[in-house]
Amino acid sequence: MSTTVADHRRSKRAGLQLRGRFMLSDGGEFRCQTIDVSVTGIAIQAHVVANLGERVIAYLDELGRIEGVVVRRGDGWFAINAQTSQNRINRIAQKIAALSGESSEALTVAPIAARIRSATLRTDFGQDFAVQVTDETGARAKVRADVKLLPGAHVTIDGLRAVVGRDSSDGFLVVFDRHPTTQRLA
Repeated sequence: MSTTVADHRRSKRAGLQLRGRFMLSDGGEFRCQTIDVSVTGIAIQAHVVANLGERVIAYLDELGRIEGVVVRRGDGWFAINAQTSQNRINRIAQKIAALSGESSEALTVAPIAARIRSATLRTDFGQDFAVQVTDETGARAKVRADVKLLPGAHVTIDGLRAVVGRDSSDGFLVVFDRHPTTQRLA
C-alpha cells in the first residue's frame, strides 16, 4: 500500500499483522493477514483480492468477525470499511489497544453527524438523477435515491467516478474511484 497518499481516515490505524480468513459475497473463503487495523477499517493482504464495493466478512485472530465493504484495493491487498454498531466499535477498540499498546480512547471514533448534500448522479447510459449524498468519506458515500442500481454499476456523482456497492432500504453505497489519474469530469 502506498504511504504517500494522505490519510483521511476517521480513526487511527494500528500496524497489527493478524492472521485469519475472509469470505466473499459468492461464498468463497480465503486465508489472509491484516496489514493494519482500526475500529472502522482493515487493510488485508491475500492472494485473492475482493472487488470494490463487495461485501466481505473477515474472521481475524484476536478480533473475531468483522463485516465490511471493500473501499480500496491494490495488487495483493484490499481495504474494507467496517460496518458495525458503536457498541462493537468500542469492544474492538479495547482489543486493538490491548494488542498494540495504544490507548483505546485514541482508537475510538465518535459517531459522525450525517452531512447531507444534493448531487447529480449520471449512469453509464447517460441518465441523470437528483440524489442526496450522506455519510460521505474520502472513499465512499451513501446515496439516497428513488432509483435502484445494481452493485458494480459505474456512475458519476457531480462528475466524480464511482462504483455502486451494496443496496440499502433508501438507496445504496458508492465507492469513489480515487486513482491519481482520475480527475473530475468536465
